Order: sequence, then structure tokens, then C-alpha cells
Amino acid sequence: MEKFAVIITKTIYHEGDERSRTNPGHGYPAYSENYDTLVEFKSEKEFLCWVEDNNKRQYSRETFRAIKFKDLSIKNTVSYE
Repeated sequence: MEKFAVIITKTIYHEGDERSRTNPGHGYPAYSENYDTLVEFKSEKEFLCWVEDNNKRQYSRETFRAIKFKDLSIKNTVSYE
């Protein structure tokens, strides 16, 4: 059974400490960190509704990658002589 999901890329901004702002090269500088979030949908219809709703938004539109996938089953075997 095929499943649908989106991978949303988000960014967190970490402020540097006061010492790095007043004395460049010292302390902890500001930086941005990117991370991905997976949102899985129960049906293709729910997936299509989310994509359509997201693309209609003017200000809070998510940057995403759409995927279609299948669950894998893993089988372990042991043999000996």
C-alpha cells in the first residue's frame, strides 16, 4: 500500500552571546540550524488537501518535499553449521 508524506524544512536561529557581539572572535556567535520534519498522511486525499491548502497560504507557506513510499518489512534469518 502506497503512503504519502511531506518533508518540511525548518530553521531555528540561535542568538550569540553578548561577548561575541561586543568582541568579535570571542564567545559564541549566532548561527542558524536547519532540520527536517516528516508529516505522514492517512490517505492520498488528505495529502492533496494539505498541499493545496499550503500553496494557497500567503504568509505561512511551508517549504516542503512531497514523497510517496511503501513500508518495508525486515526479515532476519540465522543459519549455522
